[in-house]
Amino acid sequence: MPGAASLLAAFTLSGCLTAGPNPEDPYEDFNRQMFAFNDGVDQAIIKPVAQGYRAVTNEPVREGVGNFSSNLGEPLTAVNHVLQGKIPDAGATVGRFLINTTVGLAGIFDPASAMGIQRTKEDFGQTLGTWGVEPGPFLVLPFVGPTSPRDLTGIGGDLALNPLNYPEFQNDDAIRAGTFVLWGVDAREGALEATDELDQQIDPYTTVRRLYGRTRASDIGIPYVEPKDASEPTDDELDF
Repeated sequence: MPGAASLLAAFTLSGCLTAGPNPEDPYEDFNRQMFAFNDGVDQAIIKPVAQGYRAVTNEPVREGVGNFSSNLGEPLTAVNHVLQGKIPDAGATVGRFLINTTVGLAGIFDPASAMGIQRTKEDFGQTLGTWGVEPGPFLVLPFVGPTSPRDLTGIGGDLALNPLNYPEFQNDDAIRAGTFVLWGVDAREGALEATDELDQQIDPYTTVRRLYGRTRASDIGIPYVEPKDASEPTDDELDF
């Protein structure tokens, strides 16, 4: 996968990304086009698949799939804890992974939480944020969704750190593809109600931009400054 800087440069050089007059959202025109594209793909394919998955499974099955998917991400979280200097959290995450992978039958069950070892989630984008790297302008990319140059770089870092991308698994494309699809369907099913609420917003794009910035700032533990070009959030949006 090309680096985030290369991807950003490619979009810029191809004319897809042209800075506009709004410093709060310089690529708004491009972002809105990609937002509409992603929404169209979601409505046509991804959402119906997630709804079908919910229809043919019960809550315990979906919980097990979610646990399994989350467990696969624990080693990556542990590495990012170390990179952020959170050594105790890294140890707890490794402990969670070992317990759930063994006692929890490959992560299908979550006995670690019952033992008081709660799950945390870290990614390389958050790590870059704790190192003081600024996010850069808000972006919406096809099939990626809302992101930023910092988080796009973080995705590249997470892919490099993901054990499934190590040479030992280089011939196991089916495993990687299956894991990705499983994670995607599970995540989309869990967001069905939230996206239905999003569709009720006056301007879903602005709501997503605000929520993305607010969530990432909270994940990193830094203050979030509301965009100056955005209206005050409504009570419904604050509860979204």
